[in-house]
Amino acid sequence: MNVKGTALTTTRDFVRTKHQSKYNGWLDSLPAESKSLFSGTIDATKWYPIKEGYLNPINKVVQMFYGNDPRKGGDAIGRYSAEIALKGFYKVFLLVASPSYLIKRASKIFSTFYDPSEIGVVEKGPNEAMLKIIKFDQIDTALEYRIAGWVNKALELANCKNPGYSIGKSLASGGDCTEITFKWE
Repeated sequence: MNVKGTALTTTRDFVRTKHQSKYNGWLDSLPAESKSLFSGTIDATKWYPIKEGYLNPINKVVQMFYGNDPRKGGDAIGRYSAEIALKGFYKVFLLVASPSYLIKRASKIFSTFYDPSEIGVVEKGPNEAMLKIIKFDQIDTALEYRIAGWVNKALELANCKNPGYSIGKSLASGGDCTEITFKWE
């Protein structure tokens, strides 16, 4: 399983921005392969191994800054990543896109960042949709919450009122898929 370099840069930038004084400690705490990736130049267009480039660094963030709570840490990184990714031109797009369309586009975007993966959307009503992660090797709980946090922040940026989510089935917990249900007013 591989992840695009863009995703690595948002993890690095999240720690630099939100936990600036502890950035070097975070970097030093990473396993050697991960530390090497984050100490060098990250090519946004290159594919990186998911464990060394993504899972290890995210889980160190969860451990060091969020009391080992994958929901809080994964959600925080995901929200930050959406804020960075969805500014400028995309900000206008958010204001005209329907929430359901936004979630559909997010599922396609995620499929271009994680290889191989299969992510779809099930519309459940006018104010509810489910992101269904069908194929995603090595996914863990923090990454599920990172994806959920990203979409939830995108819904906020699109002016949805009181967006929220819940994770039902979970690949990380042994389910046959991950189901993240989003609701808004």
